[in-house]
This record gives sequence, structure tokens and C-alpha cells, in this order.
Amino acid sequence: MQIARSVSSELDEVDRCFDEARAAWPGIAVSFAAFAARLEGERSRANAGDLYLACACSDGNPLALAEFDRRFIGCVRDAVARIDGSYDFVAEVQQILRERLLVGAGAKIRDYRGIGTLSSWVRTAAVRTALNLRRTSNQQARHGRSLEPFEPLLDPEVALLRQQYAPEIDQALRRAIARLEPGERLLLHFYYVDGLTLARIAAVEHVGTTTVFRRLSAASKKVLAAVRADLSARLHLTTSSLDSLIRHVHHDVELSFSQILDHAAPTATDAPAQPQ
Repeated sequence: MQIARSVSSELDEVDRCFDEARAAWPGIAVSFAAFAARLEGERSRANAGDLYLACACSDGNPLALAEFDRRFIGCVRDAVARIDGSYDFVAEVQQILRERLLVGAGAKIRDYRGIGTLSSWVRTAAVRTALNLRRTSNQQARHGRSLEPFEPLLDPEVALLRQQYAPEIDQALRRAIARLEPGERLLLHFYYVDGLTLARIAAVEHVGTTTVFRRLSAASKKVLAAVRADLSARLHLTTSSLDSLIRHVHHDVELSFSQILDHAAPTATDAPAQPQ
């Protein structure tokens, strides 16, 4: 009897969430079955309206798609502008988002489960897309070759972890960079902040480009290893969650390095030469 009452109460709660979400989007139809199938506990219920719209977008509802574009795709400029505020760059990121989130059987909107707000979910996707786009463009310019397609959009669960532990991750990165040798910090500054090519850094350092690449790679791995050890000691996370978080930090390493190093410019004593 107790189990029956519990099940009945749970169904009543799903019904209530569905009715409230439907009322928030008049004129946009979603089946109860589709909505209930994607509702995952209390965290999803807090964002039931967002989940309802996501379900409608997954079904290709034209009104829902128009609302999604207006409310979310059209409002990612501030997030993307931190990386590149030019009109063409923002417009390209928005178009990539439309295609990846909303188009075809593999549309990523189908993965949204209401864990976190839809605006945060789209913002995370926008930043990820912008970083991929900038990194790909920079690497193509540096190496003169085509690269792999964009990396997958960040899983909402990892996005929630990244948002929850953002201050701890930022501080761990700062501590890791501060512990680098002065020459290592300067090398990262040349590459991530000054935007020097491998060839230009090689000329400044009087070494070969292969040596520069090897040193950059070693310094980056050293930072990430230190961050992982730092967060492992400070955060109570499962190994899989920590690994996912570190992979996300790795993906964001260019933006993180550029922001942190830009506010901790190396001194003239860090290396024997400075770029002209």
C-alpha cells in the first residue's frame, strides 16, 4: 500500500510539472509521454519549462524552434564575445549551434534532461563551440593544414560540475601556473597571450620549432597534472567525475591560460629574450 501511494504521488508530481510547463509555453504542444520520459527527478523538475521547450524542439515544432533561437541562440553574444566579439565570429558560432543543437537525428537538444537551466546549457555549448572554432582557426593558421572536426559539446552533467567548482578550478590553475619554472610560464605567455607562432617563439628562444612544441606540450601537461592532483585532494568527487572535469579543463586550457597569464605577465627576468 505504501509503495502504491508513493508511485501515485510521483505520478501526481509529474502531472503537475507537465501542466505547469505546458502553461508556460501556450501554443506549443508536447506529448505527456515524451516529457515524462526525459524528466529526471527533482533537478529536472526545477527546470520543467525548459525541458518542455527542449522536447518540442526535439520534435521539430516550428514555434518552439523559433522561441529557442530567439531566447537562447540569439543571446549567446556576451558569452562568445569573451573569446572573440567580432560580428562574423559570433554569427558563425550561432550558426554552428543551430546546426548542432537543432538539426537532424543527432541534434544535441535531445540530450538535454533539465539538469541545470537551458540557458546555462546553451551558454556552455556556445563557449565550447567558440573555443573549438578559435583553436581550429589558430592552428590552421600556424600549421597550414586542416584539423579534426569540432569536439563534442559538453555533457550537461559535466557542465554542472564545471559551474559548481569554477572557483576551485580557477584557483587550482593559478597555483599550478605559479609553480611553473619562469621559462615555462614565459613560453606559455608567448603562445597563449601574445599569440606568437611556434616559428616566432623558436626564433626568440634560439631553438628549433620541434623543441618549442615539445616544451609547450610538457608545460601544459605539467599544469593539468598539478590541477588534477590539487582538485583530487580538495574535492570529494568520484574518479569518473574528476576525470570528466579535468578533460573539460583540458578543453578550456587556451582560454584559461590566456586569462590567467594575461593578468600575471612575466617579468623581464623570466627569460633572456623578449619578442620584438
